[in-house]
Amino acid sequence: MKKYDLYLTGTVGGWGISADFVKYILDKKKDQPVDVAICSLGGYVTTGLEIYELFRNHGQVTCYFLGMSASAATFMAMGARKVVMSRNALILIHNAMGQVFEWGSMNKEQLDELVRRLQFQRSQLNTIDDVLAEIYAEKSGKPVDEVKAKMRVAAWIKAADAKDFGLVDEVTEPEQMPANVRNIYANSLIKDMGLPALPKGFNPETGEENPTAGVLQKVVEMLKGLMPEPATDNSHNKMIKVFTSVMALLAITDGFKPDEQGNVSLTQDQLKTIDDELKKQNDACRQASDVLKKQKSTIEQLTKEKNDLEEQVKNLKGSAGTKEEEKVDGAENTLSAASELFNSIKDAL
Repeated sequence: MKKYDLYLTGTVGGWGISADFVKYILDKKKDQPVDVAICSLGGYVTTGLEIYELFRNHGQVTCYFLGMSASAATFMAMGARKVVMSRNALILIHNAMGQVFEWGSMNKEQLDELVRRLQFQRSQLNTIDDVLAEIYAEKSGKPVDEVKAKMRVAAWIKAADAKDFGLVDEVTEPEQMPANVRNIYANSLIKDMGLPALPKGFNPETGEENPTAGVLQKVVEMLKGLMPEPATDNSHNKMIKVFTSVMALLAITDGFKPDEQGNVSLTQDQLKTIDDELKKQNDACRQASDVLKKQKSTIEQLTKEKNDLEEQVKNLKGSAGTKEEEKVDGAENTLSAASELFNSIKDAL
């Protein structure tokens, strides 16, 4: 089984594939060939473009598409010197997408504002599509308009078709996929991400049509392994207790009570209340820390002065004569006052 220097799986960006980690690996392999395995349904355009540039700048990267890869996972691979695709793999390129959250009643002025914002968002997505199309076109040698047409279709592309279009340089025979390269073939999960379903009858293990019952069974078993274990009543109750305790510490009580089933639902306003209170607590902690730092500095200074006075008293007691005794008395009085000041500040902490 082939060994890879880097496995890029999961979401591109966010808590998934990190551009910083990719840079770290590439820096360690400076002026050396780097083999990268990719199996990802995509993610953030910003991270994908950053990794694309990292691959280009390194100059000796070979990307290998394994399983299913889409969106940002595909255009970031275009920065590699060479792109290889397993015969059983699939890739997908499509137009950029943005989140739209609008709900509620609106008057005509509010509708006009919504239209204005959506039109601006559309123009931004169009700009992103232009950049991505140019990246695919540079790799494939196809005209930008032809690439844009393929992006609009947004359909899964098999290895042979991807090579014919110029998106990959080489198609290899399937091999056993490494255990840490997760590949999700479930159409329902793919559709949840806004991606089209698998080609009808596609066998992800052989790249051929008409999957066997054995393949389908493997997919079912794999999906079972991805499902989280159901929470027990004890763990659920424990989470509720922790949540209630946190709310009590933040002095937030209104609207944060579990329902009859023991579930807690939070609105946007309630989330904002929690966030505001956390910020307030954080500011208070920062102010208290500043005060403690100042008091610590004062104690350090007083400790030094107290030690100096003790040394003076010790030296004066070793001297003879009335004048020296008067100096000793004066130094002891000063030392006593300094000690009282020192203790008062120390006790206040």
